[in-house]
Amino acid sequence: MDLVDQAAALPTTAGVYVFKDKHGEVLYVGKAINLRARVKQYIQGHDERFMVRYLVALAVSVEVFPVPSEKEALILENTLIKQHRPRYNTKLRDDKNFLHLRIDPKSTSPRFTLVRRIKDDGARYFGPYASATNARRTLSFVSRSFPLRTCTDQVLRTRKKPCLLYQMKRCLGPCVDLCTPAAYGDTVQDAMLFLSGKDRELVTRLQTRMMTLAEEERFEEATHLRDLIAAVKTSLDRQSVVDVRLGDRDVWALYREGQRGAVTVLPVRAGHMQQPLVFPFDGEIAEDGELLSAMLNSWYDAGDRVPPEILLSADPPDHAALQDVLSDRRGTKVTLLVPKRGEKVRVLEIAEQAAKARFATTHSAEDRISHALEALAEIAGLEVPPYRIECYDNSNLLGQDAVASQVVFIEGVPARAEYRRYKIKTVVGADDYASMREILQRRLRRASDEGSFPDLIVVDGGRGQLSAAEDVLRELGLEDQPVIGLSKPRTERKRGDRDAVDKIILRGNPEPVILAENHPTLRMLQHIRDEAHRTAIGFHRKTRSKSHLKSALDELPGVGATRRQALLVHFGSLKALRASDPGQIAEVPGFGPALAQRVWDALQKGVADE
Repeated sequence: MDLVDQAAALPTTAGVYVFKDKHGEVLYVGKAINLRARVKQYIQGHDERFMVRYLVALAVSVEVFPVPSEKEALILENTLIKQHRPRYNTKLRDDKNFLHLRIDPKSTSPRFTLVRRIKDDGARYFGPYASATNARRTLSFVSRSFPLRTCTDQVLRTRKKPCLLYQMKRCLGPCVDLCTPAAYGDTVQDAMLFLSGKDRELVTRLQTRMMTLAEEERFEEATHLRDLIAAVKTSLDRQSVVDVRLGDRDVWALYREGQRGAVTVLPVRAGHMQQPLVFPFDGEIAEDGELLSAMLNSWYDAGDRVPPEILLSADPPDHAALQDVLSDRRGTKVTLLVPKRGEKVRVLEIAEQAAKARFATTHSAEDRISHALEALAEIAGLEVPPYRIECYDNSNLLGQDAVASQVVFIEGVPARAEYRRYKIKTVVGADDYASMREILQRRLRRASDEGSFPDLIVVDGGRGQLSAAEDVLRELGLEDQPVIGLSKPRTERKRGDRDAVDKIILRGNPEPVILAENHPTLRMLQHIRDEAHRTAIGFHRKTRSKSHLKSALDELPGVGATRRQALLVHFGSLKALRASDPGQIAEVPGFGPALAQRVWDALQKGVADE
C-alpha cells in the first residue's frame, strides 16, 4: 500500500504521525488535530516547505498514534522525538550538553556538585550554563562566598579533624560538628537564594543576621557577612537589569533564513538577564510557531525548569495545549505570551538580536568557506571540493640560509599542526625554481611512501613556479596530482593598474583565471599563500639569526665549541648577546669575569667595524 492509500485510511482524530523510510527508520514525528488531513497535506504536495519534498520522497510508510486530545499529542510527540531523534525533527541539544549546579537540601550537610542531567530526585538544580567555564566560575564564587563542604559523602563520614578549607574559612566544618545544623542550613538557603536570583531577599537575610551578630559582639562573623553582602551586590551589578517588575521568565526568539537559523532562550530572573543559550538549526521543515512549540516541549521536560511566564517571538499553533502541558509540569499556571508593546518587547528584541548574531557568525563563515571550495573545485577541474590544500613558499637572503614552508588547510581552515618547515639542502644561490623542485620532491616522495596526497597543491608564483612543480610531478609519475599557481599582478601594477588582482595560473591553460577582489575563492587562496609566506619568512629569520650568531661566535677569542653552544643557548640571538654586558656574559656556564670582558670587547669592536 502506497502513502496515498495509507493516508486515506487514517483516522480523523487528534494524534501523532510517524513517517518511516524503507528500512523502518523514523524520519519525522509530528502531531495533528486531524491526522488524515495533516498527513494528506504532506503527500499531496499542499505543504510547500522546502524539506517536505525530501521527506515524502524517502518515506514509504506512515504510522499514527491516535490520542484523546491535542494535549496528549504534545506529550507523546515529545516522547517519540526523544526516543528516535528523527532526521527531519528539530535537533535540540539535550540536558547532557549543559552543566547544572545540583544540591539536595534534604541530604546531610548538603553540597553543590556539577551535573549534566536533571533528575526527578527532589534536589534543586540551577542553570543551565552554556559553557563549562561559566559553570565552574559560578561554582567557584559560590564556594568562596558560601562556605559549604566540597568533600564527598565518604570523606564526610570518615574525617576525624577539619581540613585545610576550614582553616581558610572556606568550609563550616560539618564533618567534625564545628557548626550547628541550623547555621549550615542558613548558609545552604543563602546560596540557593543567590543562584535563584533572589538578591533582595538574600541581602535582607544577611543584613538581619549581621546586625544580630554585631549586637552580640561577634564582630569577626559580622565582618564576614558584611563582606559577603558587598560581594553579592558586586556580582549582581555585573548582570543586566531589564526591569525588576519582570520577575522570572524565559524569552524565546527565533531568527531564520529559509531552512536554517537559530533559536535563543534568554532567562530573566528577578529582572536580571542571565546568559542566553542559542540553538542553531539547519534543514528545519517546521514553521516558526511549530518549531518553538517543539523546542519548548522538549526543553521544559523537567518541571522545576519551567518559569511562570514564557515570552515568544511567534505564536505556537497549539498555544493552549502547550500552555496546559507546561502548567502541569510546573505544578502552577504557566503563561505563554507573544508581547506586542512595552518592556517585554524590548527583552524579546534582545533575544532576537542574539539569535541573529549567532546565525551570522555560524553560517556566514561556513557558507563563505563552502562556496569558496566549491568554486575552487570548478576552477581547478576537481570532481569534488578539495579537503586538504597544501601551499609552498621559499625564502632566502641573497641565496643564504635558504628555507621553505608548507602550510595545510583542511576544509578551508588552517591546520597548523600539519605545517612543515624545510631547510634547502641541494640548491646553491638564490634559485626559487630549483628550491621549489627540491621541496616538492621531498614532500611528494614522502606522500608516495605514506600513500597520502593533498587534494590540491598551491604554489606561490606564476607560470615559472607552476612549471617547476609540473616537472617534479612528471618525474615522480604523479601527473594526476592537481596543482595551481597564484601569481601577484606585478606587471600590471608597474604599468599603473592599481586595481589589478592576483591571478590563478592553471596547467595547460595559457590564460589566467581572474576573480573579483572580494571573491571568497580568491580570498581563501590569498590567505593560504600569505600563511605560506609568513611561515617561510619567520623560519628564515630564525635560521639566519642562529647562523649569524654561530659565525660571530667563531671569531671570539678563547671561545671554543662548548662555550659557543653555551652562549647560543643562553642568549638565543646575536642581537641579544651584543646588547648584554660583561656581567651577564659571566653568568653563562664556563665564563669567568676576565673571559666575559674579552668577549664583550670583541663584540663591541665587531659592531664598530660594521
